[in-house]
Amino acid sequence: MRSTFFSDHGFRIIFLVVFLLSFIGMGTNRTLKSNSNNVADWLPATFNETQEYKWFLKNFPYESFVVVSWQGCTMDDDRLEMFAQKLVPSRTIDNIGEWMTGAPPFVVEIDDGNTEAISDPNNKSSGKTSTAQPNTLSPNNPPNNITAPPTYFKDVLTGPRLLRLFEERYGRNRFNPLTREEIFARLDGLLIGPDRVASDGTPLEIGKYRTAMIITLHPQPNEKALRKVLAQIREIGRECGVEPYFPDDQRSILLKLASKGWLLLKDMTIGVPYNIDGIIMGGPPVDNVAVGIEGERTLYRLAGVCAVIGLTIALICLGSLRVTMFVFFTAILSAGISLALVWATGSRCDAIMLSMPALVYVLAISGAIHIINYYRDAIRQKGIPNAAERAVTIAWYPCFMASFTTAIGLGSLYFSHLIPIMKFGFYSAVGVLCTLLLLFFYLPSLLHFFPAVEYLKNFRKQSEMISHSASLELSENNRILDFWRMICKFIINHHFLVLFLCLGFMFYFTLGVFDIKTSVKMMRFYSPNAEIIAHYTALEEQLGPLVPMEVVLKFDNKRCPMNTLDRYRFIDKVCRKLRAELPDDIGGVISAVTFGPPAKTQGKPDSLTRRTRDYAMNGQLDKHRHELKDYITIEGNLSLDSKSPNYSEALVQLGITDSDAELLRAVGIDSVRKILSAEDGVELTGISEEKLAKYKSKATEWERKFGTDLWRVSMRVWSLKRDIDYSLFINKVKNVVNPLVDELLAEQFPDEKFPAHVLIEQKPRAGIFSMVSGWFAMKGENLIAIFKGNEGKIQDSTPIQAVFTGMVPVVYKTQHELIAGLVDSLVMAFILIGLVMALILRSLVAGFLAMLPNLFPVVVVFGFMGIIGFPVDVGTMMTASVAMGIAVDDTIHYLTWFRAAIDQGCTPYEANQHAYERCATAMTQTTLIGGVGLSAFAFSTFTPTQMFGVMMLAMLSVALIGDLIFLPAILSGPAGKFFVSKRASMLDLPENVIPEMNQNEETNTQNNNKKIE
Repeated sequence: MRSTFFSDHGFRIIFLVVFLLSFIGMGTNRTLKSNSNNVADWLPATFNETQEYKWFLKNFPYESFVVVSWQGCTMDDDRLEMFAQKLVPSRTIDNIGEWMTGAPPFVVEIDDGNTEAISDPNNKSSGKTSTAQPNTLSPNNPPNNITAPPTYFKDVLTGPRLLRLFEERYGRNRFNPLTREEIFARLDGLLIGPDRVASDGTPLEIGKYRTAMIITLHPQPNEKALRKVLAQIREIGRECGVEPYFPDDQRSILLKLASKGWLLLKDMTIGVPYNIDGIIMGGPPVDNVAVGIEGERTLYRLAGVCAVIGLTIALICLGSLRVTMFVFFTAILSAGISLALVWATGSRCDAIMLSMPALVYVLAISGAIHIINYYRDAIRQKGIPNAAERAVTIAWYPCFMASFTTAIGLGSLYFSHLIPIMKFGFYSAVGVLCTLLLLFFYLPSLLHFFPAVEYLKNFRKQSEMISHSASLELSENNRILDFWRMICKFIINHHFLVLFLCLGFMFYFTLGVFDIKTSVKMMRFYSPNAEIIAHYTALEEQLGPLVPMEVVLKFDNKRCPMNTLDRYRFIDKVCRKLRAELPDDIGGVISAVTFGPPAKTQGKPDSLTRRTRDYAMNGQLDKHRHELKDYITIEGNLSLDSKSPNYSEALVQLGITDSDAELLRAVGIDSVRKILSAEDGVELTGISEEKLAKYKSKATEWERKFGTDLWRVSMRVWSLKRDIDYSLFINKVKNVVNPLVDELLAEQFPDEKFPAHVLIEQKPRAGIFSMVSGWFAMKGENLIAIFKGNEGKIQDSTPIQAVFTGMVPVVYKTQHELIAGLVDSLVMAFILIGLVMALILRSLVAGFLAMLPNLFPVVVVFGFMGIIGFPVDVGTMMTASVAMGIAVDDTIHYLTWFRAAIDQGCTPYEANQHAYERCATAMTQTTLIGGVGLSAFAFSTFTPTQMFGVMMLAMLSVALIGDLIFLPAILSGPAGKFFVSKRASMLDLPENVIPEMNQNEETNTQNNNKKIE
């Protein structure tokens, strides 16, 4: 037998794949273990919203908090204090006044089992590591046999604790004592529920007020550590009797498996409501953990379902278990390689990317079926010998171009500004291209060593049963092919009507595209029956809203003459105005005023009593600023590097000599921040404790004179109870705060004219043409910025500024970029794939005419969503470019056989018939495998993945209509002349691919017509 490529190298190829299996498995496993999710990291670092949020976290690092409560959690619940002391044993309700002033170093457990020392900002040590020992409990604490948990937690605030703190500090012996009503007004929406009246209308006792605890975590914990944190909270809840214990299941293994299977099926179909009899939790860490858990649950539950569906449909379509298993192995390897590449390139997995292996798997099956069909064509023509080589020779170009255009569609998602979508598009595109190696080498090698002998026998039997004059293509008669022959005849005979209807549908649904709404709210990531939905619903009913929105007021100490008390009262004014103007949008408003003394004034203006009290209060605020470090801080640093050009000026500002600076540098202290971070009570080399205290005093004085005072105002926004438009809400907040800032500037700087902030109008939804023109205008501005260069963000020069940040602006920007990324990726995919098609067809007009059927599913499906008002989320957004890239696969295969028939002398009428004979069945099979296979994700409890599955089924179904109805109508009409150019096309196949067309053209045409009729 003549030597061939696969006879010489096929065994080596199979052996290489087997050898790489362990590495692929290891890479896949490590990728899945790297799963990490944080919505705050979804935007690129170059965005203003991202930079401002990171700036905020840098200055206020203890923003990671968990809100914990349970049914019946009231102010007189003894379990509340027991729970809090178990979390942080050294901090009790009895010594709250002490530990609220600062904190010693803590040891944080990382998910790999190592420990990492983290010091409090007010008590940092330079180059020192502290290991905290478990603290003993006081006599008033829980029993001594309760051991302290790992110290994940910084501190715990509860309603009773804050009530005790406020009563001790401000309840008596003060100029302006706080009444209990004023104290509860501060805690309202923070740790005290809004309902203080019983069902019969009588006021509740204080002990019956509903409350919760806020657990502040150490900064920057990763998701794996957060999972351990939440698990530890639940374990402590069991010890305290607020989280139920689940008894061991004593049933047999079969009953356990059956019960779990039934529960899983019920959860995926109708949902299983969660019981909230135990602990309920909320907050950003809970959100991030829930995203990761739901994404993993989707992968582990539904990836197998997706694989089984694809495998079953492939078995039905191919009719051979052995060939189906070859296709299955190829697809599984493709999915594994795509996941392994994530780890191999140093990236991390996220919940969105967990949908990628299923997509690559389905695309690999579709490509493999096309290879199998080309392989069977080769068998029908010249038998089994060298059939694998002949199949690859014919299939490599259309399959390569099909995969290449799919990769372009996926790769266009890289132009999105949402990092998870960028990663999904990039690695999916790379995975699809890597699949080609398996399709062109591994799969043909298997077919070479294990040929389809049974298929050849069946084919010969069928050939003997049909008339010798019938074409061999007609021997594979089936219902799907009969159906498409009937459709083909109708389209060819009524191509003008079909074309008009398709274009009419596109125009109608294009109008709906401009009414698309977007949503990236965290709570819409989950099904209504998800655990996190049940928890947030209960917490919002019990306490109020939980989503943080931050306003940071910046006071330039170098230019602003206001003392601490004046700033404190201005913050109080801002908080009161926000509560008054936005009562329906926000719950609690938290600031330094919440934990500080009353800000109200007493006495006549300019009176001696008023000035005396203000002076005393200002001194007390300055003295105790460090107790409010979570809401007041100072930004700015001064370098003591002798090589700095401003070194002499820095020494003058700080009030030290060059020899002092040299002593500080010798012990590693070369800036103001490091001076303030030096540990108290430690004598450094050459610097006494007294001298260090003097340096700290000078550093503090420098901050007060030259730094920027940052005062934080934190609001809580509804996530579930009320549907708040974040864009409108942010504008409302700006319209409240900015006029107050303008008013203060005019009062403090009467001789200077600062530009006033313009009130933001709440504009109605933009019309179609304004939206289109706005998108083009935005692109034009971006293009100008590219040519001019990035000059960075222009900072406001006013001495008093307001910065609006937090999760709400980040989520809103993410929502804005979602729709922008949808348009960008779609336009980019359309242009790039259109150019590729033009190159393939050797005609620019033909290339973009061929794109109309591929744009058809995108316009129809998204237009329909806009018309019915269904929002576009992260999972939905990805499907547009993906579907366009996949739809082009079938277009290329159809045009391949259409051009082959044209080159053999057929008319466009006959060429369409021939393309239907060759492609209709395979295209239907791949659509069934792709659409129905991915539709398994419709049962996901993670909404982005769920919508991805539903949308892919809808997109691919409509894409099949575009390729087998819209495209033939174009080819049969006047526009078809652009596709029958005499210029050679890359899709042209060798003449011997369809030899029957030359020899029995007239007979074949007659038989085809009879068959159709």
